[in-house]
Amino acid sequence: MGEFGELLRNARAYRGVSLVDAERATRINRRYLAALEQEAFDQLPPLTYARGIVRIYAQYLGLDPVTVLAKFEEAHGQRSMGFRVVPAVRPVQEPLMHWAPNFAVIAFMLAISAIVFALVYTTYLAPRQQPTPTLLASTENTTPVPTVPPPLNVDTPEPINSPAVSPSPSPAASATPTAPLATTTPTAAPEETPPPSVESNPPPTPGARSGEHLFEIVTTGRVWVQATVDGHLVLAETLDAGARRTFRGQTLTVSSGNAPLVRVIVDGEDQGPLGQRWDQTATYP
Repeated sequence: MGEFGELLRNARAYRGVSLVDAERATRINRRYLAALEQEAFDQLPPLTYARGIVRIYAQYLGLDPVTVLAKFEEAHGQRSMGFRVVPAVRPVQEPLMHWAPNFAVIAFMLAISAIVFALVYTTYLAPRQQPTPTLLASTENTTPVPTVPPPLNVDTPEPINSPAVSPSPSPAASATPTAPLATTTPTAAPEETPPPSVESNPPPTPGARSGEHLFEIVTTGRVWVQATVDGHLVLAETLDAGARRTFRGQTLTVSSGNAPLVRVIVDGEDQGPLGQRWDQTATYP
């Protein structure tokens, strides 16, 4: 058994599952899974389907699918004795096609050319018509000139100078003294004092529970990560490089198939890589 088969067997033994359990979880025939662990590649389906089986089985075992596929290619290439050279096939000579003019395209291009020529001619080349001076003179001579009639001499009578007659005050008006008009000054309305405002104390914002921490998982490469917060599974997928996942709780347990590519940050403090081995589990804080 080579390194590839031993890797799969050790990963399955580490998870404590059998081939029957793996078959139920991945829905892959256990005959293919046993062939992968024994590196009996002649019992596998074609290479395209075999790669898919390797990827699914690696994800189920918690391994990095990219690394496992690389080891599978290496082991499968040694068994298949490299690539086989296929002789080149003589190209088929196709008969030359005779060019036939497209009359619809030609007619369309002629119509567009005629429209463009008409626009250019009417805009820049057509002579502009200007009114002749004779027509202007004739129009000026034909406009009627209004005639003003002479003023009529009408004798207006002179005004008669008559003495100014001042009106005499009536006895009732002279007997009663005129009382001065009472002027009323507008009194300013009393200013309404606004009622005292009752300041309501805002409810205190609920803070974080005692003992809770802010956990962040950051990946520096494509890697499979599984995370559990306070005993609940919150993450189990393959993350790309630069991915960031944030959780809040009291304890965080992280497992990965490639530990050096996973970093954990607790309350803003970087705890460093998850580990130095390809498969490792750690609990924080």
